[in-house]
Order: sequence, then C-alpha cells, then structure tokens
Amino acid sequence: MGIRFSKSIKIGNYLRINFNKNGISATVGKKGASVNIGSKGAYLNLSPAAVGVNGTGLSYRQKIVGGFGSKKKKTTSKKSSKKKTYVSASETKASSLKKNEVVEEVKENEALEQQADVVEEYNNNLEAITNIHKYTAPVMSKKQYREYVDGLESAAMKELCEFAIQGDEDTIENMVSSFMNNLELAYDVRVNYELEDNVLYADLDLPEIEDLEREYPVYNGAGILVYRRKTTAALKEEYARLVMSLGVFLTANFFNVSSYIDEVVMSGFTTIRNKSGDLVDQYLYSVKYLREVFEKTDFSEVDDLYEFILQFENRINMSSAYAFKAIKPYDMESVVKANELVDDAIEALKQLGYKSSQLTGIRERLCEYRYETSGEYLKEGLRLLKEENS
Repeated sequence: MGIRFSKSIKIGNYLRINFNKNGISATVGKKGASVNIGSKGAYLNLSPAAVGVNGTGLSYRQKIVGGFGSKKKKTTSKKSSKKKTYVSASETKASSLKKNEVVEEVKENEALEQQADVVEEYNNNLEAITNIHKYTAPVMSKKQYREYVDGLESAAMKELCEFAIQGDEDTIENMVSSFMNNLELAYDVRVNYELEDNVLYADLDLPEIEDLEREYPVYNGAGILVYRRKTTAALKEEYARLVMSLGVFLTANFFNVSSYIDEVVMSGFTTIRNKSGDLVDQYLYSVKYLREVFEKTDFSEVDDLYEFILQFENRINMSSAYAFKAIKPYDMESVVKANELVDDAIEALKQLGYKSSQLTGIRERLCEYRYETSGEYLKEGLRLLKEENS
C-alpha cells in the first residue's frame, strides 16, 4: 500500500443495484449519505452525520439527474362477468386438462423469465459498476455553490460551507473524509489525499482485475442459460472502464465538496509483486482534472472515458487492447520544489568530494524533510554524512 499523502481512508464494498419491471434503480452509499438512481431521476441524500452537523436535525435530499429506465407498459383490465354458466361433466374434465396444460405453460414461461432476469441483472450490474461516473451529480460552479450555501436554512451547515468556500484545510479534508466514509462500492479501494492551495491531490488504490466476475450468463444455441468464461480481452476492457470511471466519479464529487477546489490530481495505482517477489505500487494513470471542464460536462453522456481524460494534462499510457503501462504520478508542487532543492544540495555535496554511492541513502533521507532553501538541505546532508561516519 503506497501512501504519498498524510490523509488516507478506505472506501467499503457495496453498490446496491435494484431491478424491477419499471427499470433499474441503484443506491450508492449507506445510511447517512447515498445517491439513489431510478426511473424518476437521481437523488443525493445526506444526513446531519454525513456532513458533520449532528444535532441540527438537518437532512438533505436533492435531485441531481433526470430519470431513466424502461417505460411502463399500458395494461387494460376487463371486469369479470357475473353471469352464471352450466357445463357437463365431460366438459368439466376437458376444461381441467386444459387448465393443467396452461399451468405447465405458465411455469415454463416463469422459468424462462427468471433466466432472462439473470442475464439482465448481470448486464445492468456490469454497466453500473463500469460506468459509475454516469451516476455522479453535476459539478456545481462557484456561483451555484455560493447560491446553494446562501439558501441553506441551517446556520451550522452554512457556517461549515463558508469555511469550505474560504479554503479552510481542516474543514475541506473533513468533508472529503465524511463523503468517503459514507460511500460504499462493489469493491474495496483506498484513497490517500492531501490539499495544497486550491489543488486536491488524491491517490486511488484501485481494485484488482481479479475482483471482476470471470464468467457471464448467456443462452446457448438450445436456448438454455449457461455461464461462459470471459476472454482476457473482455476482462481487460471491463477493468480499464472500471478504474477510469471510478477516478472520474470521485473527482466530480470532490469538486462538489467545496468550490475552493479548482483542480483534482487523481492518480490510480494497483499493487503488484515485482521480480523479487516484493509488493510494489504500479500507477496506471495520473490526471490533472480541472473544475471548469467538469462544470460543463454531462457525465451521463460520457461514454468514451479515455477520450475524455486525454483533454486534460495526463500521464496515462493505455494500448488499444486496454493494457496499461506503468507511469510516474504527478507530485504535489511542494514535493516537486523540495526535490529540486534536494538535487541542488546533492550536487553541492558531490562538489565537496562525496561520491554518488555515499549519497544514495542520504538523498532518500533528505526527501523526508521540508526545508525552504538548498542550503538547509546541504547542512542537513552534511550532518547525516557525519552521523553515518561516526
């Protein structure tokens, strides 16, 4: 597990999908904070605990996207006739046999419907999991966020959001934590994050490809429901869609935490074993998402996520076969600056006669500090060298 930032939180494992004759509905989340999607639209539900204002009695529900799902079929019913009819014994027997045939036919039809439901449920679940970005609320502009805060009736909630607008680091990070604590997905992930100025840096520990279903239901040539093994290509495509969609979904929600956040640097990584058998982090993508673009995007209409990502400054290398190549993620600006100062200090140590072999471990230790000048790093480096030689 790689942790580049000080704040880290795990997201649980639950995405509840509900199916009925009127279409699909989904609830992302649990008690306290959830998003419900159904034929009447998508709604964001927040309790006082979800936003850190317990005791206010305030709860929040807002429609965030339009409805979807299959349309109801119109049905007509006929009133039964009260007129009595009389039939003979032979006619009754024939009617009984016909009724049995009808019952068997109904049972067969019900079995076929159940099989059809299995396929439909699988397809709907797969669609929801690999396209979770389509369930996110529209990203509010700074003006919309201001109007939302001004319209709040709860003084406690309004004060909390005012702190978020002003960029209070503790408030924003607590709101991010609250959102993630109340979000449950169909797989375990962890997010490490840090706020620096108007930029939220987030490292997303992605689910593994092994977490995906290896088989899918389908009808064979005889019309019988069977389960077939997915091809490697199909699994790679599903996994690529999942990890990119999850990153976009979280980014959009982070923007809605506070209008102070102008940029989210989202970096997704997975843990693998290297040739030596050690667990190491392998980053699949790192993207600098801009709020102004997210504000103008209707995510329910975004189908090609890779194309969407490419419009931002990014480090992602995915082949046409949906295979990712490892990349180096973006660092926080303070880290970039510190690394430059460390490099200057190391170069100065070399000029003083120290060999590169002596300075390898020193550089790593210097990177743990946050000094303002290369001279301070140089002084610390000399102290560390003296400590090692004593």
